[in-house]
Amino acid sequence: MSSAAAVCRVDEKLCIKCGACASIAPRLFSVRKAAGKVVRTASTPADQAAIEAALAMCPVAALSASGGKLSPNAPTVPPSRELYPQLAEVAEAARWHPWELPWSSFERSRATGELKAIVREMAYFEQATFTATQRFLEAFRDDADLSQWVSVWFYEETRHPMIFLRWLELAGDGAVDAAFVARGRETAPLLRSPASVLAVNIISEMTATEAYLFAARGRPEPLIAAIAERVAADESRHAASLFVYARRAIAEAADPGRVRLEMLKVLHFWLSARADLNHPVNRATQKVATLLPAIGATGFAPPTERIARAIGLLTGLPIAASGDVPTQLLEHTRRVSARAS
Repeated sequence: MSSAAAVCRVDEKLCIKCGACASIAPRLFSVRKAAGKVVRTASTPADQAAIEAALAMCPVAALSASGGKLSPNAPTVPPSRELYPQLAEVAEAARWHPWELPWSSFERSRATGELKAIVREMAYFEQATFTATQRFLEAFRDDADLSQWVSVWFYEETRHPMIFLRWLELAGDGAVDAAFVARGRETAPLLRSPASVLAVNIISEMTATEAYLFAARGRPEPLIAAIAERVAADESRHAASLFVYARRAIAEAADPGRVRLEMLKVLHFWLSARADLNHPVNRATQKVATLLPAIGATGFAPPTERIARAIGLLTGLPIAASGDVPTQLLEHTRRVSARAS
């Protein structure tokens, strides 16, 4: 690795205060309901690797770095196995509150029927949080630390449908019944492998982040734009937190190569057969994408390249773009099979 230390910068005009960088690299970044802040210059291989991951996980390209060169084998695992305390601290510092939203900015004349249909769909699929939490706790019932973090995820996620429904009330379309909530809570079972569960939810949270940011950038109505950006910040922080847990899962695995392979398979399937992936976020973004043109918003696409880069950094495999995935999947499968034989 180059002896030069990496120098990071945060563009405060772009930063959405999600805290993803501080979740990934708490030694280097902080967030306090303001733009992310660099608190220390990277000085070790682990720091350099953490910066690379933070760059990949930032949803708005607010981070930049110069100097220093990442070693492909740089250690990336935090010194302590307990991740919940640091991730919960970042969440507390970054968290927004419903009463802080600019409720007075609501413009009913811009709350069109088409926009209300989109927001209603968002409120609907966010109901899946309840069932997903149960399945998270079941999949990680032996992991006390991750189970604690799920409580943070659950709390922040349950606010999303509440806020969307509140906006719909202002727009005159907020009535929902028990059947609406029950149907929204129906989700497909999570994948069997804990590693696969982590990978698919990193991908889904990154996809949800991009969808909400896309909606916010369209500025269809001032209040819903502000809500969408804050919800996007939550989703981005959740993706980063899951990235940290996935990083730990690889480091502590009896067979790290096989865990990497499971995560790589999830990425490959998502890239090649996304339309068939029965995950609430995937289904919802596909549905919302069909509704967006009605409000003049076209061109939404999942952040495919950023996701591929993030999973590459997570697994330590040379994946710079989505086109690298099939080759890496084949080569890594051969390596894992050779070790097993």
